[in-house]
Amino acid sequence: MTHIRTERLALPVSRLGPANPLPIFRWQQPTAANPAPPANNLSADERKHAFVWGDASILPYRVQDDYDRHLQPGHLDAVVLDNGLLRATVLPGLGGRLASLIDLSNGAELLFRNPVFQPANLAALNAWFSGGIEWNGLIPGHTPFTCAAVFCGVVETDEGPVLRLHEFDRVREASWQVDLFLPHGESRLYVHGRIVNPNPTEIACYWWTNAAVPYRPGMRVLAPADYGIEHVLPDNHLERFALDAHGFDASYPARWNAATSVFFRKPDADRLWIAALDDEGRGILQTATSEMRGRKMFFFGTGAGGRHWMEVLGRPGDTEYVEIQAGIAPTQDQEFMLPGGGVLEWTECWMPFALDAAAAHDPCWHAACAAVRSALDAQIPAQTLGAVDARMRAYASMPVSRRLHRGAVWGHLHEILTGRPVASGLDFDAPPDVARLWAELAATGQFSAESLAAPPEIWVAGDLWQQALLDSSAQHGETWLHALALGIIALERGHTAPARAFFERAHALRPNALSLRNLALSEGDVQAAERRYLSAWDAPDAPPQLATEIADWLLRHDRIAALRRFLSGLGPDAERHERIRLIRARLALLDGNLDLAEHWLDYDFATIREGETALDEIWSALQITRASRRLGHTLSPEEERAALAAAPLPYRLDFRMVREPRAG
Repeated sequence: MTHIRTERLALPVSRLGPANPLPIFRWQQPTAANPAPPANNLSADERKHAFVWGDASILPYRVQDDYDRHLQPGHLDAVVLDNGLLRATVLPGLGGRLASLIDLSNGAELLFRNPVFQPANLAALNAWFSGGIEWNGLIPGHTPFTCAAVFCGVVETDEGPVLRLHEFDRVREASWQVDLFLPHGESRLYVHGRIVNPNPTEIACYWWTNAAVPYRPGMRVLAPADYGIEHVLPDNHLERFALDAHGFDASYPARWNAATSVFFRKPDADRLWIAALDDEGRGILQTATSEMRGRKMFFFGTGAGGRHWMEVLGRPGDTEYVEIQAGIAPTQDQEFMLPGGGVLEWTECWMPFALDAAAAHDPCWHAACAAVRSALDAQIPAQTLGAVDARMRAYASMPVSRRLHRGAVWGHLHEILTGRPVASGLDFDAPPDVARLWAELAATGQFSAESLAAPPEIWVAGDLWQQALLDSSAQHGETWLHALALGIIALERGHTAPARAFFERAHALRPNALSLRNLALSEGDVQAAERRYLSAWDAPDAPPQLATEIADWLLRHDRIAALRRFLSGLGPDAERHERIRLIRARLALLDGNLDLAEHWLDYDFATIREGETALDEIWSALQITRASRRLGHTLSPEEERAALAAAPLPYRLDFRMVREPRAG
């Protein structure tokens, strides 16, 4: 029989502090919203509902940027499913991540089980950690629930218990759920996904299931494909290529020397799957019902930057992994549309898989894929998966009988605002916590004196909350909190003039740092914006996180004298953020104080963004300036290359992910 139990996992963990209280607007995101070059060689299906990375809103979520790389002994809450053949371990406090999947017949770990918890800057909200299987929706990128609690409970069925994970996405204002099922007598984990749009209008959605599997020499990733599409950094464009062009077989991760994403494309395939198999033909396979059309491999690459990324995310010597992924759209540069009141469901199957090594590594791509397909059909025919899917769809609307973990209250508040449930079978009841004043607004239509006494830790967005604020203002009078919240919604939507009027009224009703900061962000004049920013910093309620934003703004706008004065007055709470350290390094470089610049770089950085080149740029400028001083003249391009070759970027600073010439 299948058993579900709770555990506490002991492992080294890095500190993950409170979320940043500053609302981060769409143009403040670290990924520049630059449209990629036209992808003329992609099909219409591969271009449909494409989006621009960095252009999507993350409000009302808060960025999680307060962490470091100082691992300490700790614990993580876990839920374990075990049927005697497979054992799955889920982390409900971290997005419901499936951290481990063990084949009990031989003790093999099928997933990359990260031996530590170490956040890094790769998710939609910054903090992300590697390992296991993650559920990525409903906005592009690694889910906003990566480092957040989700609802978790048990659904009792005639076939045995099902473990449900679910939450409410605050940007799309829709629910997602994942039901995990280990049938008695099967070495297969079934994962049933369901997205429900409770709104009367159509919404854009996003979903990818990402599995990290341990990399082993000789590993091959196979999936039905007539061609591949590479997601090329740094401009996030898609490039179609032949999988075996010029002797380069893209199915072997080790042949990619820099970080790469490859989408496997066979538009006419009658069944899709993806498998990661070692040199002996053993590993893991995923297949799914027809709703899941995309398949992808991701690898950080064999270069120094990729290896460093994996070590930063894990532990040296125990870090290398490859991701195999499956999504609803053909590529990850696309969303899909869900009509008002619509529901999308699918079922995945994850299973240990073995194939004759010679067949798995047949030099002919199509022959190797045919061998996998034949073995897959023998083990789980498509009609068998379809039958499981039909049963899981019936279970998907059943309520949990035993709750194991709570998520956030936002789905419940959405139900209060609309007067109807988000999705059948899903319970979003949870303590309000940081959402207390918004729960108060939803329930009573106004803010209490207690709620008006201090700035909230979290904000709201969307038409429903905007209308609730407007109705409350009309019925009970506008407070500083009404004006500030409405201004944030307006500014995010690009309505600058109304937003500024809201912020001015909010500050007049109750002087506060956030109104001044938002006025600085919406100011067209640089000098006026500087005055607003510095006034915001002088306000008694200025959060320490504001220091990094101000210092970065002063540097980008060449307000160097003001930046020096600002940095000289920082307190320890603001000074400790490593982004201040990076700004000090750039400032020292501007001053020509090369030893001081190198001093500021002598640090184990934790929050470098995926694809960010700041450390490489500072180091390169430092070495070129040093060589120029030594030689007494401005360097030629050849001399610059020689200087960088003589003093290469140190491994601890190497986060480079850009594609280099392919290895053969």
